[in-house]
Amino acid sequence: MHIKTMIDCSIQDALTAMNEGFQDYSVDIQMTTETFIETMASKKLSPEYSFVAFDGEKPVGIVLNSIYMVDGKKTSYNGGTAVHPNYRGKGVGRQLVQKSVDLFEEKEVEVSVLEAISDNDGAIRLYESYGYKVDDNLSTMRMMFPAGSEAPYTVELISLNDWKALDVTEEPVPWQNKISFVDNPEIYAIKDAAKTRGYLVLSQQPNQILTVFQLQAVDDEATYEQLLSSVERHFEGYKVVFFNVPHRHPVYETYRSREAQKVIEQVWMSRVFE
Repeated sequence: MHIKTMIDCSIQDALTAMNEGFQDYSVDIQMTTETFIETMASKKLSPEYSFVAFDGEKPVGIVLNSIYMVDGKKTSYNGGTAVHPNYRGKGVGRQLVQKSVDLFEEKEVEVSVLEAISDNDGAIRLYESYGYKVDDNLSTMRMMFPAGSEAPYTVELISLNDWKALDVTEEPVPWQNKISFVDNPEIYAIKDAAKTRGYLVLSQQPNQILTVFQLQAVDDEATYEQLLSSVERHFEGYKVVFFNVPHRHPVYETYRSREAQKVIEQVWMSRVFE
């Protein structure tokens, strides 16, 4: 068994490791060459910081990493770790994580973050053995926005510069939910005549489908019930996915009150490097 930096591998070997490693997962993560390259680019994942495990010439595992400034800290984040089912329990994942941690220390990373599927006990224990701790649980949920919701506020599309002018700090959310990592993000101000009460970050897909990455209050007087009702009225009839919602965030209970269906459960983990 040997490990190569992804930059020293072919795209096909990396894609094979990814697809075969995730072939039996509860969520479909199979990719084409095109979608793999697009994902690497859009999520700012780096072949320089990622690793592929080989048994001879056969790719049998992969970890996708990047290092980026997030909230003012040099942060590593994990875009996926996968090991071929026939090679699990043989130390492949451990070697990939060890290589990653060694790299993070060499690059003087301050904090490392990742998500793992909640029922993947083996992966969670592996990360814990390297000093990662579970910070929160995450749910991805879906529903359809009903018609006829009462809307105390208006919802208005704004630019990134308009959002920055609000001078608000993004609430703690997983790295994939941050505006800079969202594909084709749309930002909306939720406001009344007096002031902005909250903001919404989403992306739109064809056929009236939304993925919501953030719904944040910026005013103590606004409740998440009011904010969500306003969003429902603006996008009534749309199908919506609430992506990676932290359970400790107050919006989680508001989504649950709508009986949104859970699609996937993950844990949100981090390690602080001294």
